[in-house]
Amino acid sequence: MSSHIESPQIFDPLNPDHFPDPVPHLAAARERCPVSTPREGLHVLTHDSDIRGVLADTVTYSNKGNFSIEPEDVPLPFATITNADAPVHTELRNRLRKNFAPAHLRTLRAWVEGIVESAIAGLPADGEIELYERFVRVIPASVMHTFIGIPEESWAKAQDWGDIVVETVPAPLGELPEFGQLLGLLGGLVAERRARPTERSDDVLDNLCFAAPGERTMSDAEIVTHIFQLVVAGTDTTRSLIANCIWRLLEDPSRWDTVVADRTLLPNAIEESLRVDSPAQFLVRTRKVDGTIQGCPVSEGDKVYLSLQSANLDEATWGPNAGRFDPEREDAPGHVAFGRGVHACLGAPLARIEAIAAIGALMDRYPGMRLSPRATWVNTGGTITRRPREVLVALAPLP
Repeated sequence: MSSHIESPQIFDPLNPDHFPDPVPHLAAARERCPVSTPREGLHVLTHDSDIRGVLADTVTYSNKGNFSIEPEDVPLPFATITNADAPVHTELRNRLRKNFAPAHLRTLRAWVEGIVESAIAGLPADGEIELYERFVRVIPASVMHTFIGIPEESWAKAQDWGDIVVETVPAPLGELPEFGQLLGLLGGLVAERRARPTERSDDVLDNLCFAAPGERTMSDAEIVTHIFQLVVAGTDTTRSLIANCIWRLLEDPSRWDTVVADRTLLPNAIEESLRVDSPAQFLVRTRKVDGTIQGCPVSEGDKVYLSLQSANLDEATWGPNAGRFDPEREDAPGHVAFGRGVHACLGAPLARIEAIAAIGALMDRYPGMRLSPRATWVNTGGTITRRPREVLVALAPLP
């Protein structure tokens, strides 16, 4: 079934009342209107099979305007890896793969674990704390900023400004002071790095600032655009993954205790968290040619909103208990939280390494940890991200 939305129960990405808890609205859409048109030129897909089909079809669909649900795309001076098509996307992905190759990322495990140990050392031995600000938030920032090449004295500013940008998107950023401040910071780092061509590093800044033989030399503005994308996307989704997984494990204490007792379950619990609470809620594709989706007319230039959250909760794929968090669900890694196909997230392996290290360290030090009785899931601001704004826990160390 496809139609213009007729019921306030059916998910509408333009309705701010739906974002505090989109799950029931998405369920209504899957059942009654899996391809809907909340306004002319915007179509919302909620079935897993339809979403996977669009993600795989780069002939019919463009990445142009990704994450923008407004008629006009958010203007950027250069296409980033999340909104570029081939051959621009192919060139940039190949360039960044030098930093993000899975084999290389696996060599960083001990380094990530060191960052986690430093973060957890600052926590008290027991008592009630808010875990997101005290622990979760600092790990992806420390990892990604080091990985990019941002000096430690600039981490706090970059993260604060990036957080405000994430909560603002997909609204226009041009008048947002923090957007300009973040671009200014990154521009200064690019200029400083290029002023020292003999002092080489293995970070992303070095990779983009200095072209290898056969590679294209990028302008300063282009490098700033790409680094900006990594600062914003590379931290927010990972900390959301860590916070969401901690919450779901502690929501039923037996889940936490089971994984504490059998740590081999932790990687699958992380995949199940990605499925049940997709950190990035949606992607957007632009139709290149006239056609239909499940009988719904879609014109060239129309935008197609792909609800990753809905795909990962689709009963047709995941069964009647699709909405239940099960750390032992065997097919959990089949989710689409990191996308699929040629545009699948390059940083996914690093996010998994960080989540395993962070949650594993908490289990080592606080095996009896529980959610605080005062804990309530209040979703963070913005339309893109899904995670609780706070994670109140009662720490319980080894006896």
